[in-house]
This record gives sequence, structure tokens and C-alpha cells, in this order.
Amino acid sequence: MGANTTIREADPGLLAERLRQDLCSHLQPGELICIPTGRSPERFYTALAEDQTSIDLWRQLRFLQLDEYIAPPAGTISFRETLQQKVYDPLGVPTEQIHTIDSTANPAQEVERLELLVARLGPPRTAILGLGSNGHIAFNEPCDHPLPGYHAVSLSQETLNDNFSDAVPDQLQAITIGLDLLKASRRIYLLVPQATKSQILDRCLQGPYDPQIPGTCLHDHPDLHIYRS
Repeated sequence: MGANTTIREADPGLLAERLRQDLCSHLQPGELICIPTGRSPERFYTALAEDQTSIDLWRQLRFLQLDEYIAPPAGTISFRETLQQKVYDPLGVPTEQIHTIDSTANPAQEVERLELLVARLGPPRTAILGLGSNGHIAFNEPCDHPLPGYHAVSLSQETLNDNFSDAVPDQLQAITIGLDLLKASRRIYLLVPQATKSQILDRCLQGPYDPQIPGTCLHDHPDLHIYRS
């Protein structure tokens, strides 16, 4: 069992660099990890691309995608494309080590494929996560009864407003990894560089677990590492 830690740094770039350093001291070649998308990890992507000393390690990892829009509005860049452009291509990760979510596939069939994949590979050993302004983790939105495993979910209006700055869709669904699989990760790194999320982050860390605030599921994880402003 690892000791939980909290790293505080007002500079997002320095916070991202500290996360990168800590990951490199922990990750082992061949292990399965998750990397988030969104605004929170942008500086982290840059830190990864600029560091050449640990590139061999990153090329030996296997990657599992956390979440993805289902049939997003025209012009929306998929999370799979974002990770490819900002993480996998700069690091030179072999295609066969990248396990993605297809936003154009039949959602039920894609969920079934992902469940079979996780059954074969196991849950991620390391999960790097962000935190939504409503407390969501990956795309596990506030609800009464969270679903296990990969599943489809309707995104909340708050999440849509946060993720689309111009034309906000009326409604949108996504496929997401379940909270149960994230909690099964041996080690979790929670990156929250925004000071505006301090209150919801504190609530998540204090517990107790409340499905209306999905991030509270992390409060008792035995190896949780928080990176915050």
C-alpha cells in the first residue's frame, strides 16, 4: 500500500513537470496506463513531449483510453485524435500498444469490445485523471447508481458547457471507463491545476463517497497522489 501525497504548485507548468517526474520514477515497462484529455493535462502533454531522457520508458508502456464522445458534433476533435497528436506521436508509441475508443462505432458493440479488452488486459495499473467542475471522473457523471465497466453515459449540461466554448450541443453521449475500474488501479494520479476547482476537489478528498459527486470515490484509495494549485 502506497502513501498518499499532495503536491501544491501555483504554476501549472511546474505542476505538470512534477507529475511527469513522479510518474517516471514509478512506471514500469509494459504496464497499462490511462492518460486524461481536456484542458487540465495540456501542460502535462508538453512536459512529456519536451523530455527526451525518459522517452524509451513511455514507448514501452501500454495505453488505455478513458473516455470518448459518441458521434460528436462536426468539427469536434475526438479524444483519440488529441492523444495521438499530443502524446503518442511525439513519444513514438507503437500503434499496437495503444487501445482507443472508436467514436464512430456502434456504442453497444464498442462497449462490449472494450469490456472484452479489459477482461484480457486487466484494469490499468496506473491512472492519471482530471476532475470535472461537477466532480466527474473520466465521464462518470453525477448519478444515483453508477454503472460498472465501460458504458455509455449522457453528459450533463455543466460538462457540455465546460467542454464546448462555442456551439454547445443540446445533448451528447459518451463512452467512459467505470469508477470500479479506476478504483482497481494500483496507483492514481489526480491532476487539478485550476484554483477554481479547489472546493470540489476538497469535497472529493474528504469523502464520504457520494455518487452525485463521482470524484469522492477516490477519497479512500490506498495510493492516491494529488497535484493541485
